[in-house]
Amino acid sequence: MGPLHDTIVAPITAYGRGAVAIVRVSGPDAFEVARRLCPDFPEAPESGRARHVRLENGDDGLLLAFAEGSGYTGERSVEFQVHGSTASVQTLLDACLRLGCRLAEPGEFTFRAFLNGRMDLTQAEAVRALAEAQTALQLREAGLRRDGALRLRVAGLRRSLLELLAEVEARIDFSEEIGDLEPQAVAGRIREVRSAIADLQATAASGRVLRRGFRVALVGASNAGKSSLLNALAGRDRAIVTDVPGTTRDFIEEPIDLGGLPVVLIDTAGLRQTDDPVEREGVRRTLEVAAAADLALVLHPCGCPEPPPELGHPPSRLLVRTKADLAPPDGPGLAVSAATGEGLDELRAAIRRESGVPDSLGPTIEPRHAPLLEAADSALGLAERALADGLTTDLLATALQSALRELGRIDGSEADADLLDAIFSTFCIGK
Repeated sequence: MGPLHDTIVAPITAYGRGAVAIVRVSGPDAFEVARRLCPDFPEAPESGRARHVRLENGDDGLLLAFAEGSGYTGERSVEFQVHGSTASVQTLLDACLRLGCRLAEPGEFTFRAFLNGRMDLTQAEAVRALAEAQTALQLREAGLRRDGALRLRVAGLRRSLLELLAEVEARIDFSEEIGDLEPQAVAGRIREVRSAIADLQATAASGRVLRRGFRVALVGASNAGKSSLLNALAGRDRAIVTDVPGTTRDFIEEPIDLGGLPVVLIDTAGLRQTDDPVEREGVRRTLEVAAAADLALVLHPCGCPEPPPELGHPPSRLLVRTKADLAPPDGPGLAVSAATGEGLDELRAAIRRESGVPDSLGPTIEPRHAPLLEAADSALGLAERALADGLTTDLLATALQSALRELGRIDGSEADADLLDAIFSTFCIGK
């Protein structure tokens, strides 16, 4: 990031044509910049109160001012809400740059908010997740983290360990006055923290599904109805459907919103013996995709005398009997018809169940949190063994301090420059 004493400017809405755009100026000279652009800007503006202004570029709009400690960044800042034309935004940016601002770097507004105590790292990461959310469930989960739900859980873990560490260090310094530790009581408190860490680690799977989508491969013999089913679930003609076997020779991915759950449907080549080298490669890729998917829907038409195809060992599989409008279901599996819609709601519900993502989803951990939680748990495991073996209290204190450092790298209380650069470099300009 550039110098933190600079006054920075950037649009906080997307570039391009639109009804409204917002440009934020943040830093020590933000009010002076606003005053130069809007002569009637007051000496002591009321934070968060919108004023109608006319700008030197000929546009007009609303101007909101925020005193130090009250806006998004925690710095003195102003936000111009102007018409969303390219000319309006660019001329306003140019004027701010002429007045001494510099263009904000990616994530710099949120970085300054973190440094000024407006949010911790888990909340900063949630800002990025909110900006990238495409489904209601993604939005709700990111909103929970932005409101501090994950921060509170990590802070609770750190508080428990800090209290325990204080007691351990007191026993080291004043054992004659206050007595020795009670190993069983201390071990019990450590187990409670480890259990809470395990609960957080268990959210990783749901978090991974929310971020990349639940990947569902549609596999089966040629003309089993894979492309038709994908089109029916997607609500549009995404894949080519014909009666000619081997129409699909490579896999096609289609993201859908399944009641808030992000799902990636993967249509694949039909499984059959063939001398065509291109189609044979498609079959190989089908088996590869099925093995890598979160769920394989094995499609088998109702009334078909042949057995369903074998797929080896995909992580999870669900037998789906297709073309239920042409023949009655005659075996196990969920009967569906892409033509009439029969069974599609039941199939959607089954996919949601297989995803493992609960409807009442709480905050989930980010990928970078998992190894930190694992390291903290390992340190606490060492502390438990030290207690069980009757080792020195110093070793116990060292293990607790190590666990605290790892948890501090999650919320930012122990963050170093490399960690902060790695996180905020993934943000877009304006965030």
